[in-house]
This record gives sequence, structure tokens and C-alpha cells, in this order.
Amino acid sequence: MALLLFAPEADELLTELEAAPTRVGLLREINTALDLLERDPSDVRCRRRRFSNIGCWAIAVEAEGTQWLLLWEEGEEDAVVVRANVPSP
Repeated sequence: MALLLFAPEADELLTELEAAPTRVGLLREINTALDLLERDPSDVRCRRRRFSNIGCWAIAVEAEGTQWLLLWEEGEEDAVVVRANVPSP
């Protein structure tokens, strides 16, 4: 099991989503992806997309008619750093 650490911008977005009752579907899907990442960052579902220019992996999340990318990178020891949750173009 990995320790999830959050960059300030990722933490800020999660806090905003938790306070927005209209975004409960998106929050649920992001939390599902975070649970998977926490359980096993080596799972192929966590490593389908890699951005070598920024050194991050991405997990696609779809909810409420929009697609988002949860960006993460391997941290020290058993930690994973969640960098951002961003709308997918």
C-alpha cells in the first residue's frame, strides 16, 4: 500500500470538490482512482499514460460528461505524489 501525498494544487481541487454538492460524481470517480493508486501504484490501470516531459503518470477519470486526468509520480520509498487533477483537452 502506498502513502498518498498531495501537491497543494491537487489538495486545493479536492477540497473544492468536497464542498461542491453538484460535483459529487466527479469526486467519487477521483476517489476511486485514488483508492486504486493507493492500493497498488504498479497496477496497469495506474500506468496506462505517461508524460515523459513532466515525469508524471496519468489516470483518466470520466464523470459528469467531462474527462479529467489525475497526474501522479513516484515519491520516496512507498509514497506517491498526486500532482494535479486537470480537465483533459
